[in-house]
Amino acid sequence: MAADVASVRERVAALRAGLPALDVAQAAREVVVIASSSRGGSSIFAEVLRRSRSLLHFRAEVNPQLRLFGCAGDADDSVPADHPIPAGLGAALGADCGQPTDRLDGPAAVEAFAAEIAARLCLQWPELPVVGAQIADDVRAVLAELVTTAGWAPGHFADAQVFYAHLFARWRARWPAFHPGAYDFDRRLAADLGPDTPFVPGSPVEEPPFVLTLPWHHATAEELATRPLVVKTPGNVYRLGFLRRLFPNARIRVLHLTRNAAASINGLYDGWRFPGFHSHRVEGLRIGGYSDVVPGGDHWWKFDRPPGWADWTDASLEEVCAYQWSSAHRAVLADNAADRFQLRFEDVIGPNARQAEAMGALSDWLGVPVHDELEHTLTAGLPVVMATEQPRHRRWFRRIDMLGPLCATPRVAEMLQALGYPDHPDHWE
Repeated sequence: MAADVASVRERVAALRAGLPALDVAQAAREVVVIASSSRGGSSIFAEVLRRSRSLLHFRAEVNPQLRLFGCAGDADDSVPADHPIPAGLGAALGADCGQPTDRLDGPAAVEAFAAEIAARLCLQWPELPVVGAQIADDVRAVLAELVTTAGWAPGHFADAQVFYAHLFARWRARWPAFHPGAYDFDRRLAADLGPDTPFVPGSPVEEPPFVLTLPWHHATAEELATRPLVVKTPGNVYRLGFLRRLFPNARIRVLHLTRNAAASINGLYDGWRFPGFHSHRVEGLRIGGYSDVVPGGDHWWKFDRPPGWADWTDASLEEVCAYQWSSAHRAVLADNAADRFQLRFEDVIGPNARQAEAMGALSDWLGVPVHDELEHTLTAGLPVVMATEQPRHRRWFRRIDMLGPLCATPRVAEMLQALGYPDHPDHWE
């Protein structure tokens, strides 16, 4: 990571000064780690769980905070179980722990919201001269404008996409390097904010597509003592032992989210060729179908770096994607989790009866009534999160000539069998 991480960490801490800083690592009593491969459905699934008031969450993936404190891996994404726990990491995570809300009641809530936006902006654009007071002025002005022009009720945060379209317009005018296209954001709105130039990442601590910071209810000590905390970051499959030490007072449970190889590998393939998901800047990549096609493809590795990733820098893109998928699940199965629950993403997005059965089983395992809480979300339609294009059933089938033989290779076929998936594409979803 090219950014001066120590400097960014200090800037983020200064912008968050005065905000809640509960040490979540010490306070949590139950942690549920969603363990999956990248592009395995974890973003959508985590967003579904975010609608439950019985669970606690982080605002997004914890990778940026781990990177700030040197706990995201060195040569690869693995972190040894005996890695030292840095002072301040628990409190930094605590600033991101809680539940989303649609309320901004009063000036203090607006000020805190603006401070969180400014801190996240430093993680996304370390090179920008972010000034907390200036961001607070922007946030107040946009909220007032939306009350007047869009009919927002005072104190009600009605629509993140609309809010950020207005906020991004200000930042685009102020900072030529700022690029709305780097966000998980409605591109129809982003297109109106300036020239549609390609996004070229600088040295972000957070991986693009960047998240939109939303109003937030920060978890209390009582809530952390009584509600499960959900952690969703695919790279954490290589850090499960470290997470057990990071949360020393918590029961750690592993929710193994699986998806058939064709769908996940196809999603990875699209993501590598998409203007986002840049995880590590390295030199000398010669990945066929990526390095020779995508701008920056000779020096940007995407998604997670399994142990041994450097041996794949001159493989074909489809081989790299298959390696990433199988490596993630192999790491989960190799972990000595005392409490692991496998859930198929195909069931989460399947017909209502399958959804109900899957979420009912999940509720039983968690011991909290997430199925009853999330029934409306599941029947109304799943959210679109971090998508490279509009989701559709069996999207992977357009590449069956590539994916069929790839999924028949020993590495992939053996993992499909271990996960309980049929070995023929006709039976995949």
